[in-house]
Amino acid sequence: MSSPRTAHRFAGPMMCSLGLALLLSHAHAAPPDGGVQGLQTDVQTRLSGLLGPSAAPLRMASPTFAGDYELTRLLQASVDGPAAMRIALLNSPELQMAQGAEGSNITDMQSPAFPARLRARDEATRLALRAYKAWVNAVAAERNAQLLREAKTTAETADELTRRMVRAGNVSRLTQAQSQATLSDAAVALARGEQAAFAAREQLIRVLGLWGAQTQFTLASALPALPASPADTADTESRALAARSGLQAERLSWQRKQASTVPSNIDERWDALGDAAKVRAQAVLVRSEAREAAFNLRTQWDMAHHLQTEVLPLRQFIHDELTLRYNGMLTSVFEVMSDSRTRTLSGLAAAEALRDYWLAFADVQAVLAGVSPEGSAPARTGAATGTDAKPAH
Repeated sequence: MSSPRTAHRFAGPMMCSLGLALLLSHAHAAPPDGGVQGLQTDVQTRLSGLLGPSAAPLRMASPTFAGDYELTRLLQASVDGPAAMRIALLNSPELQMAQGAEGSNITDMQSPAFPARLRARDEATRLALRAYKAWVNAVAAERNAQLLREAKTTAETADELTRRMVRAGNVSRLTQAQSQATLSDAAVALARGEQAAFAAREQLIRVLGLWGAQTQFTLASALPALPASPADTADTESRALAARSGLQAERLSWQRKQASTVPSNIDERWDALGDAAKVRAQAVLVRSEAREAAFNLRTQWDMAHHLQTEVLPLRQFIHDELTLRYNGMLTSVFEVMSDSRTRTLSGLAAAEALRDYWLAFADVQAVLAGVSPEGSAPARTGAATGTDAKPAH
């Protein structure tokens, strides 16, 4: 048995070793944000055009942050576009699998220019943009379905009135058949519209990574209003070039090879030509995507603005005038009903134009964030729904 003096002699070194071990363990412990604060800030900066410059900090799931409370809070409120982006970044299994494969290579332990960090940033940016566009499509599809429900109600009213007038001998059986055909077209159009709305919501659910009771969230009732003027896209090309990490990597690789070796034979000259072409090919692609996104944004704004400020007010004026004439027994109820269906078509066109503007806006934000735009607008509703059927007379 050791003496008290001997035990005291070893106690000091043992305590120092234990203290050092504890200190080292705390030094290597993962921070509360999982070590991805820099990554989160970088992604938020690139998405500020959609999230807003003064938005709350983005959070991503990490080994030390599951985000359950944050996810519940976001789903309890009406889900708008920025909320959809936050939910996807916090909850998407697709993103978490990609991050898990990279491991600590995406954390703040690495340089912001480290390849894995750049890949993680671009993947998170693409996911957030997919979530925003899926949200736009889901809200727009539900709005289309609502307009088609109103069109079907109008067709039902016209059909019932026609039946009464046939019984009274005021209109022909042909008119009744035309009215029934219009109602049938409206019913089919509504079924397709509701199917499209359901599919768009399910697509959003998949992007957000939701299941079970989470899928019962409330979707925002409308898209943001069309801005008074289109977004400024004057320097989109240069900003897109500066943001594209793949292009920067190709350029740096080419510059290093140029600085380290001087082509001395024909094969090396061909290699140098190929390296330069890689950089140029990337630049051509990025510039083209930026120009196309900017042109598309302006075009979509022009169409949406025209429909909202010219077509819809004109349709409303026509409807009001026809109603007055009907009240004065100067026109038939069928003409009023026909105009109601035409107004529905105009409403559908305006809703789709607003949807397409915000999809185009997201594409511009994509090129400014350093990634290629993904996806396209769904098929136009009016052309396939049969709501443009000829009115009964």
